[in-house]
Amino acid sequence: MEIVLVSQVSSEPEEFVDAMKCYCLDVKVHKIGKSPYVALARGMFADPPGSAAKYYDVEFGRLIHGAVKEWNIDIVELQCLSTAVYRSWTGSVPVFLREHNVDYKLWERQSQHANNIWERVYVSLVAPRVKAYEASVAPEFDRCIMVSEADAGHLRKIAPTAKIETIPSGVDTEYFFPDKSVPEEPCSIVMTGEFSWKPKQHNLRVLLTEVYPRIKARLPGATLTIVGKGAPEELRMLASRIHGVTITGPVSDVRPYLHKAALAINYVESGGGIALKVLEAMATRKPVLSNSLGCEGIKTKHGENVFLADGSESFAEAAALLLQNSSARDRIANGGYQLVRRSYAWEQLAGQFHDLYAAALAERRVLAHPT
Repeated sequence: MEIVLVSQVSSEPEEFVDAMKCYCLDVKVHKIGKSPYVALARGMFADPPGSAAKYYDVEFGRLIHGAVKEWNIDIVELQCLSTAVYRSWTGSVPVFLREHNVDYKLWERQSQHANNIWERVYVSLVAPRVKAYEASVAPEFDRCIMVSEADAGHLRKIAPTAKIETIPSGVDTEYFFPDKSVPEEPCSIVMTGEFSWKPKQHNLRVLLTEVYPRIKARLPGATLTIVGKGAPEELRMLASRIHGVTITGPVSDVRPYLHKAALAINYVESGGGIALKVLEAMATRKPVLSNSLGCEGIKTKHGENVFLADGSESFAEAAALLLQNSSARDRIANGGYQLVRRSYAWEQLAGQFHDLYAAALAERRVLAHPT
């Protein structure tokens, strides 16, 4: 299988683009130039709706069309609902939509947690439009590939005629692996991620203001390290005033932070899809504490390969207990590691994608040459 990558970029360093050329026949990029605020305003009234409007550009559509013709592409896979609008630029080849989240559910959840009146107004106007748009475009694709059965169920409710398959997101287990040479820091908690997205900023705010203080009250020696880019200045300033909390900002490698942590967490009130940070932590054989939504889509079992606790009070209590119980942490860490190796390693998922592509091509051949 050979891949041609056509991607939009914003401010990514050139070396990131160059690195992809090692894996692809060709890499074509288009820089996003429009004002995000103008695009978001357009997304209130026109399609594609909401934040997807930031990624709509006719020139990018032409780039996709040119790549399909230049390389005689067999299958096009569009990533995320924000790219569904480019279906018309792909010609007659089979086209898949890979949805890393069901967008309408994200908007519905965000409407419950908007931080100010303007955000609430915007989300309330856009959420039903996203739902209607997602329902209308899903049946146009040869397959909609969802990352979890939960997401597949959400999409089937609004698009019952769509052809929906589930292949989970996975993790590179050759990159994320246990490292016993790194000493574990007692009572240390880590959460990794990218925090430029509004729902993740909400989750981080709740973690800092409601969850971590409760952990600290139960276990004064507990520390919390937030690893990843995108946290706004407001949240960085908030974290700087809380004893024991560190926000690293962007890092070149998250693995050292995982390796030295005693506990990895994922607290989610707004969001969806599969949390890659959970799979990455499991792949490094670290115990994971999450709430139910934070593990949505991952086939976990409480107490065996993850510890689940819903609500800030229960979550804090579970964190304090786990940090003081090494045998429980070891049991969960080993269970999570086995789960990832068995069901979420990239080499396991590659075969599922290959089979799905082959089935779609076979269907097209039958339609083109019926017996």
